[in-house]
Amino acid sequence: MLQMANYEFIRKQHFVLGKSIRQISRETGYSRQVIRKALTTTEIPVYKLSKLKPKPVIESVKPIILEWLRQDEQAPPKQRHTAKRIFQRLVEEYDFTGGESTIRRYVRQLRVSPPKAYVPLDFPPGKFAQFDWGEVDILLFGKQVTIQVFCLRCTYSRKIFVQTFFHQKQEALLQGHVNAFEFLGAVPHTIVYDNLKTAVKKILEGKNREEQERFTQLRAHYLFESYFCEPAKGNQKGQVENLVKMVKQQFFTPMPSVASLDELNDWLLQKCLSYEDTRVPRSTITVGEAFIQDKECMLPLPSHPLECYRMVPVKSNSLSLVTFEQNAYSVPVSYASKELVCRVYADDLAIYHNGELIATHQRCFEKGKEIFNYDHYLDLLLIRPGSVLYARPLQKAKLPEIYHQFLDKCKHRSAGIKDFIRILLLHREFEPSLVEDTLRESAQNGIFQYDAVRQLLLQRTIPEHRVSSLAFGDESHVPVIRVKSPNLTQYNDLLQKRSVVH
Repeated sequence: MLQMANYEFIRKQHFVLGKSIRQISRETGYSRQVIRKALTTTEIPVYKLSKLKPKPVIESVKPIILEWLRQDEQAPPKQRHTAKRIFQRLVEEYDFTGGESTIRRYVRQLRVSPPKAYVPLDFPPGKFAQFDWGEVDILLFGKQVTIQVFCLRCTYSRKIFVQTFFHQKQEALLQGHVNAFEFLGAVPHTIVYDNLKTAVKKILEGKNREEQERFTQLRAHYLFESYFCEPAKGNQKGQVENLVKMVKQQFFTPMPSVASLDELNDWLLQKCLSYEDTRVPRSTITVGEAFIQDKECMLPLPSHPLECYRMVPVKSNSLSLVTFEQNAYSVPVSYASKELVCRVYADDLAIYHNGELIATHQRCFEKGKEIFNYDHYLDLLLIRPGSVLYARPLQKAKLPEIYHQFLDKCKHRSAGIKDFIRILLLHREFEPSLVEDTLRESAQNGIFQYDAVRQLLLQRTIPEHRVSSLAFGDESHVPVIRVKSPNLTQYNDLLQKRSVVH
């Protein structure tokens, strides 16, 4: 194949020196067809095959590879053939003698997808927001844990709301929406979702969905509409997808170290507020300025927020414990072995009997744990004081040291254990901090009785129980009585005389 330098020589021979095509052909040995081509174009010559090169090694297995790839379209995504697996099967099943690179090259050609292209979108103010979950790791009390990130973004102003939970269950989804609406001070008309199970019970034909009842309750309370993307079409809510990526890269890199999710969420809230200074893409205004327009077109908040929970029937056992998500939670002993109902909130549990609230607990997200409120067992311990020293609810209660000091003093006297239980029962009447301070005052005076502690508490809290200290002036009418100290040495005199007292 001629190079560009050959083309240059031929063109100069003809156009500059005036030589004919026949003369140039005779002098250079190039065919007249090649010379004519050089005279008609100045494009850099490119080699073109007149026909494809034969591939005898792979030609025989091409139909097999195509069939396997066609079957893969019906298989789960993580159970489809890779190029390496195709090569292995060809060697094992068809005695393929070619190289793995040959198979990789052919499979790569088959899997070439068309370039992705998207339509630029512009949303009206107040109409749309997008939601998605993210997942990040943090250091909680120095231990690395995985948490879930609730992300909501208004599509017009780019206003964001970010909050963390320990899980993605329905109560967290609902509570996240309530908190987001309170933060925004308004409700977008339509929120875009993927097909998460906590919102969608069943995917119907087209855009239709059978929604979860609690999620429908949320929409009915705040009057917004839901729009669900097509399955596996995350690009249909691209703004919030980008928000999840940004949150991971900017808010959680490096990994934050906190003592609680409340502390982390307060910090994230400040991040959301500071994000208002960011400029809206392809605009001259900031997120905060755009949100003013956004909010004017949104739905108003209802008179009260929705209480976000799901109902779970439970039954307490003979140890006054109910089991929820592989953890045991205590209830008062009077409700042992009864059918109960548990309201499951994002972070708490509330247990009811016939509509009456009987116990609340902070929700535990570990497995196989027992969560006690020792107050639930005090009435029974008052009847069975012998169990106090070994009662698991008291052992796990982490009572202040002053209570252990009282128990050590009380357990050595008759009815002392019952006195200690009655002291714990004082928490039902008085603030625990007040009881603790009173116990310290009582211990300083060497008093370790329930009646004395209760009297001190009454003096601190009820005016009519307070006893004013006596103070006598110089002109007091109360006579001064002086008692002569006894002489105890006379008893020693009796011992010296070896007297016997009958």
